[in-house]
Order: sequence, then C-alpha cells, then structure tokens
Amino acid sequence: MTANAFREDAEKCMEAGMNAHLAKPLDDKKIKQTISEELRRSNACHE
Repeated sequence: MTANAFREDAEKCMEAGMNAHLAKPLDDKKIKQTISEELRRSNACHE
C-alpha cells in the first residue's frame, strides 16, 4: 500500500518484486479482490 498512485509508481513496485500495488485512498473491495487473487495464485503454485 502506498500513497504513490501514478502508473509509473505501480510499475516500479512490480519491477521491485511486489505482487500487487494498492494506492491510497484504499478501497475495501479492491483490497479484498487483490488479496483473494493473490491467495488463488499462491494456492495454484503449491498444488
């Protein structure tokens, strides 16, 4: 989570190895969606 909300900021985060980028102000639905997607991705890797 970050206050840096520009596209370039998100790209830098992903290049640094982060799984997702959430910018403030935070949105409950987006947080839940992102966590759910990451859990599905993680579980698929471990099957």
